[in-house]
Formats: sequence, structure tokens, C-alpha cells
Amino acid sequence: MKIKYLTPIALLLFVLISSCAVNPVTGKQDLVLFTEADEIALGQKTSKEVLQQYRIYENAALQQYVQNIGTKVANKSHRNNLIYRFTILDSKEVNAFALPGGYIYITRGLMAYLKSEAELAAVLVTKSAMSLLAIQSANIALIN
Repeated sequence: MKIKYLTPIALLLFVLISSCAVNPVTGKQDLVLFTEADEIALGQKTSKEVLQQYRIYENAALQQYVQNIGTKVANKSHRNNLIYRFTILDSKEVNAFALPGGYIYITRGLMAYLKSEAELAAVLVTKSAMSLLAIQSANIALIN
């Protein structure tokens, strides 16, 4: 191998090795192209776009109730250091969705269908998991 190829190869190896992080679920090394800070920044940016389309439901007590249930669920996560934001949107749509960085949204329309705190917790845990998986999907997409 010629000397002129060693520097780019060494640099590439350094980047690949330094881009690895321990996956908290598997305990194995994963290639990480999005940092946690990148994930949070993406969530913040996208959250602003969501809030340009939807209004937050104006019921402080209900918002706090959903945040409390969501926080209990999120504290059981392997990423319980992340700040999760659970927000009710003032929309008749029956929907819930998650953004990277711990931004979880549930609509007033879906809230009307829920019959118990357990059903609410089930929705929030599903969306919390999706929020955590969003960044892993982005890393996989960047690799492929």
C-alpha cells in the first residue's frame, strides 16, 4: 500500500472509531452519527414547526396530568436522563406522535377516546419509545 493512502485510511478509521457509542439497550458499540445534542436540536426545531400548525390545548391542569403520567413512564426508560415534554394539542384529530429528543404530542381528539389512566400511559409509552427510536432510524438512514 502506498504511503499517500495511509493518511486518508487512518483518518477514516479514526472517524469511524470515534463515532461509536455504547447502545444503552444492547450494551454493544453502535455507529452514531447523530449525537444526543443533535437529536435534541432536531426535536426543538421540529417542535416549533408543529406548534405553528397546532395550538396547545389551554387546560393547565390536564397538561400537567399528562406530563406527570408521561414522566413516570419516561423515568423507566433506558434514557431517563432525557427531558421529555408531553403536550396536548388542541385538535379534534385522533392522533399522537413523537419527535426526536423527547417531544411527545397527543391530541385532544385522542384524549376524548381514552377511558383510563392506563390507556393514556400506554399511548405515552408507545410514543416515548418512538421518540427514542427516531434518532436510531436517522443514524441507520445516514449509514445506508
